[in-house]
This record gives sequence, C-alpha cells and structure tokens, in this order.
Amino acid sequence: MNRDTKKQILAVMAWYHKRGIPFRRKQMKRLLAILDDIFIHEPYLGERLQKVGKRQIIGYWQRTRSETAQVRAEKYAILKLFFETAQLTGRVPRPK
Repeated sequence: MNRDTKKQILAVMAWYHKRGIPFRRKQMKRLLAILDDIFIHEPYLGERLQKVGKRQIIGYWQRTRSETAQVRAEKYAILKLFFETAQLTGRVPRPK
C-alpha cells in the first residue's frame, strides 16, 4: 500500500486510533493489513478506497477461510466501522 493511501486511512480513523488503547492499535493493524491484502490481490483498484466494495471484501473472506470465527468477527467489526466512518458506498458482507 502506498504512503498516501495509508495516510488517508489513518486520517479517517484518527478519532479511533488516537487514544492508544492496545485493542484499537491491534484493530488498526488489522485494517491496514486487510486493505493491503485487497490492493495486492486486486491491482485494478489502483489503491483507491472508493473502489473497495462487496466483491473485494468477499474475495478477502475467501482467501482467509482458515482463520477462527472470533478473528473474523473482529475483522468484520473494524471493516464495518471503517466503511461507516469513511462513508464508502456499499455494505460490508459478513464472513461465513
């Protein structure tokens, strides 16, 4: 992920990240890792956050099928929060 995209994500989630709570730091690392994985596997997006949608999230859930239900639920929570905060169109599909 390029520096500008990372700055964009951190700016949107600054209110969530600024307290330094350990779980929130962990969730921010997860969010950055999720979006980085999506941008690596879906190069046609051009690292534009507005292009990330349901199809890309479903592809991510399929690539990470081996994770536990708790980890996937926590990742879903941060993705949903990010989509709401950034006011991105579309819904975040739940992992199966």
